[in-house]
This record gives sequence, structure tokens and C-alpha cells, in this order.
Amino acid sequence: MLWLYLHFPSLQMDTLFHQDNDNDNDLALAIVDGRKHTIVQLNQKAAKQGLLLGMGLGSAAALCQDLQVHPYDPKIEEQRLIEIAQWLYLITSDISLSPPNGVLIKVTNMLSLYSNMENYWRTLSQHLAHLQVHASYSTGLSPYAAILMAKQNKNWVVTDTQQLKNAIRHYAISLSELPASQVNQLQRVGIHNIGDLLALPLPEVAKRFNIDLVNYIGKLTGQFKHPIDFYHPPDLFCYFLELLFDIENIAWLEKPLNILFQRLELFLKLRDSVAYELNLVLHQRDHQDKTIPFHSAQGDYLATKWQVLSTLTLESIRIDSAVTGLTLSVTRLGENSSNDHDLFDGIKGNQTALELASTLQAKLGPQAVTTLLFTDDPRPEMATQVVPFTIDAQQCTPVCPRALKSTLFRPSLLYPHPIPLTAQVKVTLGPERIVSGWWDGHPVKRDYFVARNTSGQWLWIFRTEDHHWFVHGQFS
Repeated sequence: MLWLYLHFPSLQMDTLFHQDNDNDNDLALAIVDGRKHTIVQLNQKAAKQGLLLGMGLGSAAALCQDLQVHPYDPKIEEQRLIEIAQWLYLITSDISLSPPNGVLIKVTNMLSLYSNMENYWRTLSQHLAHLQVHASYSTGLSPYAAILMAKQNKNWVVTDTQQLKNAIRHYAISLSELPASQVNQLQRVGIHNIGDLLALPLPEVAKRFNIDLVNYIGKLTGQFKHPIDFYHPPDLFCYFLELLFDIENIAWLEKPLNILFQRLELFLKLRDSVAYELNLVLHQRDHQDKTIPFHSAQGDYLATKWQVLSTLTLESIRIDSAVTGLTLSVTRLGENSSNDHDLFDGIKGNQTALELASTLQAKLGPQAVTTLLFTDDPRPEMATQVVPFTIDAQQCTPVCPRALKSTLFRPSLLYPHPIPLTAQVKVTLGPERIVSGWWDGHPVKRDYFVARNTSGQWLWIFRTEDHHWFVHGQFS
């Protein structure tokens, strides 16, 4: 068996967002363990000023006066690790999580798909580069062997069995996954590195030490089976982004939101899907979280489209206190269906009708945009209804007016109420009798005609039982 371990030594540092995210040299950052008050992660700017991992907070502050400190939170790394595993699952299987900052991959089954290790690693590394996280890696004949070398920045991808066996022998026993008490016991009898440990016969180890050490040696060398729980991610998008600085102006959320929308675009593009509705959760320091929905009537996957809709939506939002983090999730997902365009329709603009509706909803609110829906009522004034422009939750398709498939002539402009006919007209088509409405107390009995007045206007007129004439609409 061949295994690959990816170790992310600065996962929380890579997850944080700050305004100078593209230029880490402008700001000295450090992640500090809250219990020991020691540095566990730092960026290049802090390292250039002499700061080291494991250094106390007092010494670090003396060396770097403008040091920005952030508390270490393993939950942030574990959540980010799940996002990385879900991202890698698109191109490789048999992934196992090693919280808080490691991913173990079984490579053996993937070599038949990618032909060789070089092609597999090239695809995996390019895919991983989109996440912009620092990683050290190594292959190994067992999970423990790959973990041991990856954590020591071995950074090699080798399939040769003998090379992999020899590579682990020179590492110190203290770097292994053994507990500290077991390491101290081995060092007292003169076993200081992995090679010394592997030189001992397993029966002798079983006599002098406990069975846990025997199992570790067997799993390290690949002689014993190492049970692994593989990760199977749901097909959902939910990303959390912690902000390094509190944001009190909602307009400043544009940059961190763009990072989330870019992740969303890659997520949807690889699945050939579109999102119809998103939920943005603003994590506020002194108040409850605020949830903001984003809607797209047509369904979009491009980050630029969602950026425009979010900007318009956030214009009417007021935050209660400083925002410390963002969570973006997809509420409604659908398949990507290309729009059909008639070749002879010509250019009609840069926006489709659904894109225009999405823009208006984002600017004015979902309830401010309405549409017409045809009904089966034969009475002209009740043949259409004004309904909110919404997205059907089951079908993920917009509720739009269905086409009136009829050979009957109907005017483009229908008056809200019929007006008396006072001008002279010439009837050219008709009559069309409409008798309806006896069931709801609004009966009508009319004979409709198409007529033209002396000004050249085409009118839709009707005559009642009392021989009174009215105009009900105009043709374009």
C-alpha cells in the first residue's frame, strides 16, 4: 500500500482574512496558544523579525512591537480541514481526516486512474493550489510512515519501496506518534531513532514493552493492518471565513465576500451546477448572527454575478455590531442549463429577463418585484394575476407567465376598467361572445369586436346586453 499525507502547519494563519491578504510582508502576524502563551503559527514578516515557533509571547512582543496576535482555535482548523477534504474529493478518493491539520490519502487505488504517480501528484498539487494553503507532504508505505516524514517537511513523492523503507530509519523516536511516556522508556534503554526500534525483533519487543508498541511498529512498517475511517463529504457548499480585523462598515465586506464567491464558483463549475439562493451569515461580536439571503432567478455560478447581487442586497442592510466572520452556504442548487437563443432575435442587451429580475430583487427586495401569471378565467380583467416573482423551491425554476397558446386576438394594452366608447369606429373583426362569472357574483355577458377609430388606433371594444359600447383595450 502507498499512502500520501498532507500536513498543513499554518492552517489557521492561511484561513484568516485581512485587508493585505495578497501581501503578507506588510503585516507581522502570529497565532498564539492561549494556555501556554507561545507562538504556534506565524507569517514571513514575523519570521524575518526573529520570531520562532514555540517562542513566548513576551519575547515575541519585545522583538516585534507591531506584532498582530490572534488566539489559536483548533475548531477553525478542523472546519478548514473538512473543506480541504471536500475539495480534494473531487479528484481523489479514500481520504481520511487527521485533525486538526492533516489529510491522509490512500494512493494505491488512484494510480490506475492517473497511470502513474507523476500525473496523480501533478493533478493533486494543482488542485490544492486553488486553496492557497501552505502544505508539507510525503508518501509512505503506511499511514504512520507518511505522517512522520510529512510533518518533518520531507516533501517528496516516491513509489520505490526500498527508498521509503530506508527513509524513516534516521528520524528520532520523539518525532513518532508514540506517547511521551513510551518515548522516555525507549530512550532510557538506548533507542533514540526509528532505525534502532526496527532493529529489535517483535517477540523481544512484546516481552520487554507493552503490546501498543508492537502494534505501532507493525503499522509503521506496514506489516499490520491499520484501520482507517475514510471521509465521504456531502454535496453541499458551506464555507466559514474568519476575519482578522473586526469590520464595522458593511461596505468593507466586499473583499472577504469575493473570496467566498470564488470558492463557490470553483465548487459549482466542477459540478456543472448553478446556485439559485445563497445564505450569508454575519457573525457579530456583541449581537446574534445576522442571516442575509441572496437570490438569483436564473441561477449563476460566476463569482462576478454573485458579487453584483450581494453588493445591491447589502446596501439596505445595517449591522448591529462588529463582524468577526462570514459563513456562506448554498440553499438551493440546480443543474446548469444553457440558455436557448434564437439566431434571428438579434442583440437584446447584456441581461436576460431573469438576470434583470434578480438585480431588481437584490436592489429593492424580493417582495417588490412582481410578474403576471395567466389564469383560466375567460373574463379579460381576470385572465391575469399579479404575483410575486419567486423561485419554485422544488423545481428550482422561476415562476414566470406561461404563454397564452390561443388563436384569439387580445390587445397589448388592457385598461384597468372599461371606458365608454364615444368616438366613431369601424368594426373589422367580431363578434366574440364571452358569457362567464355567474358562479362568483360578477357575471359578464359581452360581445367583443376589433375596431379602428378615425385616428388609426386599433381598439378592443365590446357591447353589453343593453347595447352600451365600451373600450377595453388597445392593440399595439
